[in-house]
Amino acid sequence: MAQMTPAQRFLMMTQGRQPRPVANMMQQYKPPGMSVPPPMALRRPQPPAMPSAPRLSPMMQRVAQRASMPRMTPPAGAVTPPPTTPPAGGQPSGFMSAFSQPLSSPVGQAISQAAIAGARASDYSPTPVSLGRVLAEMGAGAMQGYTSAQDRGIKNLLAQAQLAKALRPETTTLMQNLAAAGIDPSSPEGQKIIRDSLTKAGASITIDQKGQLAFDKLSSEYAFKKLGETDKAIANVRTIESELEVIDSLLAGGAETGRIENALIPLKQLLKEFNLLSDAEAQELGTAELLQRSISRIIPNMRVAGSGSTSDYEMRMFAMAAPMFSRTTLGNRKIARGMLQVIEFNKERRRLMDDYMADESLGNGTLRGFDRWADEKQGKLFKTFKSGEPGAEEAYKKAYQDGDIKVGDLIFNGNDFVFVTEESVQ
Repeated sequence: MAQMTPAQRFLMMTQGRQPRPVANMMQQYKPPGMSVPPPMALRRPQPPAMPSAPRLSPMMQRVAQRASMPRMTPPAGAVTPPPTTPPAGGQPSGFMSAFSQPLSSPVGQAISQAAIAGARASDYSPTPVSLGRVLAEMGAGAMQGYTSAQDRGIKNLLAQAQLAKALRPETTTLMQNLAAAGIDPSSPEGQKIIRDSLTKAGASITIDQKGQLAFDKLSSEYAFKKLGETDKAIANVRTIESELEVIDSLLAGGAETGRIENALIPLKQLLKEFNLLSDAEAQELGTAELLQRSISRIIPNMRVAGSGSTSDYEMRMFAMAAPMFSRTTLGNRKIARGMLQVIEFNKERRRLMDDYMADESLGNGTLRGFDRWADEKQGKLFKTFKSGEPGAEEAYKKAYQDGDIKVGDLIFNGNDFVFVTEESVQ
């Protein structure tokens, strides 16, 4: 069957004729020697009739005929439309203005991506491709191109804003140089340049003086607030400190604690009332009573040193952390000495705050960088000298000679907390 081209079909429609299929009908099969085919002979399959195109209305026929007429000089009497005046600037308006946009613009990218998507969708395919699918692919491509171009435009605006910010007078000279060279300060290359510039001898940075003064003011206010809080905390533990010194001195002088000693105190007090104790025993009882009183005052003073209300759980924790008469003598002495070293450590840190703030080369009225400096200055709270390690004994004696440790201090030997004695440092 001979297919009609779209041009032939359109021409017949403009002439008011119905397109009809033209087919080469094949003859029915006849055996040799017979003039007519037998009745049982199968007929050749006939191709399906081509559907007739709808007949155009008279108005549409006139439109089609006028569209097919060659462009000639308009006939006499015909009104010639006035020439279209282009808009200002010579740019087309309306729908055609989209095609005059630069290719890098969002509209230009949308058109180009839609054309590429349409060409790709219209390519050869083993399965039929509908016009709707082609239009959908073109629409998706146009949307993607428009969005991508918009994103690039926004990024360019941000980069220009950052560049303008970097070139403002209050920005450091180093940052201005990086912006002029097109180097991102947050990139690895930019970070390396900044570090090299800051560590170079004689490097100076020009910054906003108003911002620096405001920063120094806040740092100074924070420093004095920190000093006030530290002074208050130290004042709250002064009573505890005096009681701990009494406990440590009594235990170091030979006073004993423990469950048995705790149970014997009421009995000794009864014997004392009947004058059944010797002078030495009475002296020991007095020492035990003083020790018991000092231990009993630790926990209430620890509560006062805290802030706000204290729960029963916190009180139990205080009792576990503080000396108790039912504990062994050595255990109570270690606890008392350890608490004293904590208090002394904090008092020494408070003194270092004053030194740091007064030094113009360090804090210069602030505490910026104080903690790192103080940690290096003070070292660990409990000095550690692991017995058996090479050089541990020499380091232990040197620390005593330098004043880092003294007799009676609690240190860690790698396995247990022990006291510094005069024999051990000889």
